[in-house]
Amino acid sequence: MDSTWEDLLNSLETLDGRHTREPETVATIETAALALHFIRRIGRTNDFWEFVKAFNNEEAWPKPLRSFATRDEALAWLRTQPTLPYETVLEVAGARHSVTRVRDGEWVLIRSPTIEELEAMEESEE
Repeated sequence: MDSTWEDLLNSLETLDGRHTREPETVATIETAALALHFIRRIGRTNDFWEFVKAFNNEEAWPKPLRSFATRDEALAWLRTQPTLPYETVLEVAGARHSVTRVRDGEWVLIRSPTIEELEAMEESEE
């Protein structure tokens, strides 16, 4: 893992050198490198790699609290809920949705992309 760690830091250093005319990008890259140094300094590199494995695995994502056949059914149920646990996920028509409440009190469902959709987006960016 240590060589992978060094590879990450070296890659960030290379990126930093390529974006010297973009102060916001440089600040972001330097902050990411600083975060990696901090993780190493406090002795949490193994925890970091475990997080990376879980982060890239749909099975590790939050499980739906409830399932509904339609969006209308989910919204009707949500309107009866005064509060929900932080980061509540509902399944609607087989797809995961994050739940949030807007200022006027109405619940909003935001569909989460699948791993396959995320990978397809990454490939199209290349």
